[in-house]
Amino acid sequence: MGVSNVREKYELAHPPEEWKYELRIRYLPKGFLNQFTEDKPTLNFFYQQVKSDYMLEIADQVDQDIALKLGCLEIRRSYWEMRGNALEKKSNYEVLEKDVGLKRFFPRSLLDSVKAKTLRKLIQQTFRQFANLNREESILKFFEILSPVYRFDKECFKCALGSSWIISVELAIGPEEGISYLTDKGCSPTHLADFNQVQTIQYSNSEDKDRKGTLQLKIAGAPEPLTVTAPSLTIAENMADLIDGYCRLVSGAAQSFIVRPQKEGERALPSIPKLANSEKQGVRTHAVSVSETDDYAEIIDEEDTYTMPSTRDYEIQRERIELGRCIGEGQFGDVHQGAYTSPENPALAVAIKTCKNCTSDSVREKFLQEALTMRQFDHPHIVKLIGVITENPVWIIMELCTLGELRSFLQVRKYSLDLASLILYAYQLSTALAYLESKRFVHRDIAARNVLVSSHDCVKLGDFGLSRYMEDSTYYKASKGKLPIKWMAPESINFRRFTSASDVWMFGVCMWEILMHGVKPFQGVKNNDVIGRIENGERLPMPPSCPPTLYSLMTKCWAYDPSRRPRFTELKAQLSTILEEEKVQQEERMRMESRRQVTVSWDSGGSDEAPPKPSRPGYPSPRSSEGFYPSPQHVVQTNHYQDSAALDLRGIGQVLPPHLMEERLIRQQQEMEEDQRWLEKEERFLKPDVRLSRGSIDREDGLQGPTGNQHIYQPVGKPDPAAPPKKPPRPGAPGHLGSLPSLGSPGDSYNEGVKPWRLQPQEISPPPTANLDRSNDRVYENVTGLVRAVIEMSSKIQPAPPEEYVPMVKEVGLALRTLLATVDETIPALPASTHREIEMAQKLLNSDLGELISKMKLAQQYVMTSLQQEYKKQMLTAAHALAVDAKNLLDVIDQARLKVLGQTRPH
Repeated sequence: MGVSNVREKYELAHPPEEWKYELRIRYLPKGFLNQFTEDKPTLNFFYQQVKSDYMLEIADQVDQDIALKLGCLEIRRSYWEMRGNALEKKSNYEVLEKDVGLKRFFPRSLLDSVKAKTLRKLIQQTFRQFANLNREESILKFFEILSPVYRFDKECFKCALGSSWIISVELAIGPEEGISYLTDKGCSPTHLADFNQVQTIQYSNSEDKDRKGTLQLKIAGAPEPLTVTAPSLTIAENMADLIDGYCRLVSGAAQSFIVRPQKEGERALPSIPKLANSEKQGVRTHAVSVSETDDYAEIIDEEDTYTMPSTRDYEIQRERIELGRCIGEGQFGDVHQGAYTSPENPALAVAIKTCKNCTSDSVREKFLQEALTMRQFDHPHIVKLIGVITENPVWIIMELCTLGELRSFLQVRKYSLDLASLILYAYQLSTALAYLESKRFVHRDIAARNVLVSSHDCVKLGDFGLSRYMEDSTYYKASKGKLPIKWMAPESINFRRFTSASDVWMFGVCMWEILMHGVKPFQGVKNNDVIGRIENGERLPMPPSCPPTLYSLMTKCWAYDPSRRPRFTELKAQLSTILEEEKVQQEERMRMESRRQVTVSWDSGGSDEAPPKPSRPGYPSPRSSEGFYPSPQHVVQTNHYQDSAALDLRGIGQVLPPHLMEERLIRQQQEMEEDQRWLEKEERFLKPDVRLSRGSIDREDGLQGPTGNQHIYQPVGKPDPAAPPKKPPRPGAPGHLGSLPSLGSPGDSYNEGVKPWRLQPQEISPPPTANLDRSNDRVYENVTGLVRAVIEMSSKIQPAPPEEYVPMVKEVGLALRTLLATVDETIPALPASTHREIEMAQKLLNSDLGELISKMKLAQQYVMTSLQQEYKKQMLTAAHALAVDAKNLLDVIDQARLKVLGQTRPH
């Protein structure tokens, strides 16, 4: 019977508000659960149907333990990605209790009879029992627990066998028992017939004054029809339809077994009867509550339809668009560069988003949903919608951001972008998101890949395909679909719940991406494991060049409780302050750099010493990566380009044209290659002059320094005529740093062609290379031992697996401990005026070791990811700083010893 036939037959008998049409799975085959497991949509639909019947009919009557188990199984099924201990967290339970509602899972009788605190403990304990179940297993377990108390696989009708009320029974119809009856609730059913035995079905009104319904079944092999008397014709018709459906299912017949009565004035139509309000008692009811229907609406994400304004002011004629090359690929289609011809602008460069499969209305509506969202925004840091073409093929025309996605932009310009620019991008995004927050929109996909670069100092938020308006509620519930798990807040992963607070979490991850120059979060971690790490308190580590204040702001964005996260208006204000502070610090660093360059050029005194070597522009010094400046005793010279134009690259917001940038980079590359050749030549020249003796570090123990392009931390060239003359090392003296084992330059491990760092020449009076007898000099021997440990670690770290990092760093730590103990024994014999300087040098070494351990932990944490090599390089940098500072400690002690010698020398 079609819907029109049903309406014609039944709607006239009752007002429209009393009618409700419901789609149900009514005819079940034998072993239906095994069949449904092969058909997931049918299994889910049948589960929702049974759960609805359970909540409406018997939930308030079942035992408390059963109600708890069934409710927790529904929680497990609904939020299957949630960890088994997730409800132990107060914020998660409150989301379930206040936002979702416990009445969705548990009967009202249970919620009213148990105290809230006790109920919470019971739910947490019961939920842990089902922590390891997936969706399908949760459904099957639900059926298993429910079936003993509620037979959802059969329908029962109160009626009588025969044409009179002689035997009152409950007729049961289902796939397992066929047609059977029960006289009492506790007894076993009595079998009447199988469905394959039924030949015809007929129903009619009885002839008595009560107008009861009569159902007659012609059974194969039976001498007379089986007669059943029902309370009304409607119930009789309902039973007839149910038996007819099972008969057709079993036999595979398409034709109905019902012989329908013909009455004057009534068309003989196949019917699916409904119950009158007065006939519902004692008969199984299948109505679905409004709240359960809302659940379906809540998880369907495709309700929004696309409608253009009545004036169609966003519609563009296709003839005005010139489609160009493809510049990107998206979920629904590709993005092309193109040109839009309009009276205001004859050739406006635009980006054109095309739809791959817009033949169906549903795909077309989902594709145009982004345009519907974008047309409501007008902000300098949000990509602007220009127009749409709604006829197939459907196009969305947007403004073109010529520099592409932010993530790729950051990766390509990793070494040319300064920290102020990165913070500027984060600040601009915060202004766009504060604007969205004010308009009650959630973006749901805030990531560097969805940010476009309009110019070197302007980024714009794009890709609004997942954005949704929150209407009157404070959150949006997402449907099934692909979502960016590694960027999402915990409540979004667990409950598919999206709010402005969840956007704040994603923005924190996006800021981390920006500071990491486009590295994706949680590299090498499976999506299913992300929520476990977050709930265990793990957060993304602080990027190497990130200011502590900015990382502190990120961690606030990653508060587990959404109510503890800042709003975008607060983030915008704090990022503005951090940006201004960084600009001030950057200007100060540039002034110091200029003064340092002037000092170096003055100290050179016109000598033919080669200029100091530059490192990558904008690359932070390892000694000042956290906002602190290196002490004058261990300054590592970086960014010393003699060409003053090189400073243009470091200016705030100053950008060179692409062709000039390319020329400059080529020229700098050539200069670096020339400097590399010069350094190798100088090293070869110096090697014959290195004097080795009993007290110096020789190679008799078989230890060899690193080979290849690894360089010595030492000033090279002629002595500065303006400085005190350097005394030549006597046999047994350490000389300068060059007499220690050579250290592999960290510059080589960062990038090929980048110059190694060199220590700035220091003016020391008297020089630390004084004529001292190194025999029995335990400080010197322990400095040598520490340097050897660093060399050994540097040579082994690259091929070593992560589990070998700790023993290597431990060897360095033990060598440092021995050195510091020896220094403590030596200090009493030195002048009191030198103690302070020696103690500062010792503290610096302890700090260096802490930095080395920190980088080792990061290298272990990011093993098998793209960051592993980066952190290995940072380990090498920290180890080199440790070795150099150990040599500085030796120099300080040598100066103190010379003071002692000067005081004891006769005048």
